[in-house]
Amino acid sequence: MPPSKGKGKGKKKGKGNSKKTKNRAPDATCNCIFPREIIINILSRLPVKTLLQFRCVCKPWRKLISKPNFVATHFRHSSSLQPITGSSPILLHTRHLESADHLLSLINLSPESSSVVELDNPFPFFLQSMVVVGSCNGIVCLCQPPWGDVITLWNPAMRQSRTLPLSKRKPIMGTHSCVSIGLAYDSQENDFLVLSLKSFGPETMIADEVEMFSTKSFSWQRVPNEVGFRVLGLSCNLIIKGVPYWTALLEDAHGSREVLVCFDVSKKVFDKLPMPGVRLEIQGYLVNLEDSLGILMWDKTDKYNVEIWVMDDEDGWSKKCNVEMLFGFNRIIGCLRNGNIVAEDENGVLFLFDPVTSSVKAKLCIDNADSSSSMIFNYSESLVLIGGMLPVKKQAARGLAGPSEA
Repeated sequence: MPPSKGKGKGKKKGKGNSKKTKNRAPDATCNCIFPREIIINILSRLPVKTLLQFRCVCKPWRKLISKPNFVATHFRHSSSLQPITGSSPILLHTRHLESADHLLSLINLSPESSSVVELDNPFPFFLQSMVVVGSCNGIVCLCQPPWGDVITLWNPAMRQSRTLPLSKRKPIMGTHSCVSIGLAYDSQENDFLVLSLKSFGPETMIADEVEMFSTKSFSWQRVPNEVGFRVLGLSCNLIIKGVPYWTALLEDAHGSREVLVCFDVSKKVFDKLPMPGVRLEIQGYLVNLEDSLGILMWDKTDKYNVEIWVMDDEDGWSKKCNVEMLFGFNRIIGCLRNGNIVAEDENGVLFLFDPVTSSVKAKLCIDNADSSSSMIFNYSESLVLIGGMLPVKKQAARGLAGPSEA
């Protein structure tokens, strides 16, 4: 007996409802007994390694962890806790003592323990020169000096990287002396910016030519250098809250003087700042102190006393304190955001010094590393990925050395 017309319509309607239900995106927290806001709050405070494992729990969680809002919230929690807990990780760049291969390691410091983990280097080993420009929002910028003809953006926590296309305006041999690279982040546009500063020969007074690469538009564009500065290094000296800083020379009516220049990410222009008065026998190192511009200064002949200066927007440079390094040091590498100083002793051992308690909090020895090549960078892990990033493949280093704790 043929089905009635009414039953046929009912079946058709049932199919439509089934299809609609199937296509509806499930909520990432629909099966949880806790409210959605609490689940998101808990997940956003977990380490990246744990979240990468949680992506395999279910498709809704995988989708949630990849959302831009969640990625931004996770980074805010991760970076804001570091100065309080004192557990800021450090990115260490050094070179193998025998092969001179570049080694990139992550030093995890906490009140309970410290460890060193060697990272898979995304920079080709056949390129003998490499500079770590700095780290910003979990993204690390690497480049090849002196022309910046290889620029790589890398997320160590996600183990992914991408090499950027080069500008059509390449530096001219014999005209330009070098190219200095900087990394910035525009939080309003959620855009990572790479700055390329082409310097002319030292015998000229011509200001640097500046270009900017945007990961949002994925293209290069010219940026005016209205300040008229000339940078002194192959990369920016420091990155604070997405703003890069350089030491530079400025020519004006008063002659040539050393200044600090920084890039305003919102206005896309450069500003200049005064340098603290430094005598010839005094050595200085720009640092990030609780997300403010600071500088460590010490006498080249004195290996026990360090002055800490901080830049204030209204009052300029002011001396914060004098630190007495009880054990002495051979070289100061830098400091963490919370003010703990990282130095190197005469045996090439890195130690973390707390200026508040005047005590050594940790000692780290990097096996088979050239002690004079160690450089550190503040680092905060994140879930941030840039379009076109690919997994970093482990390279066969000629002299792979494993770091160890002293």
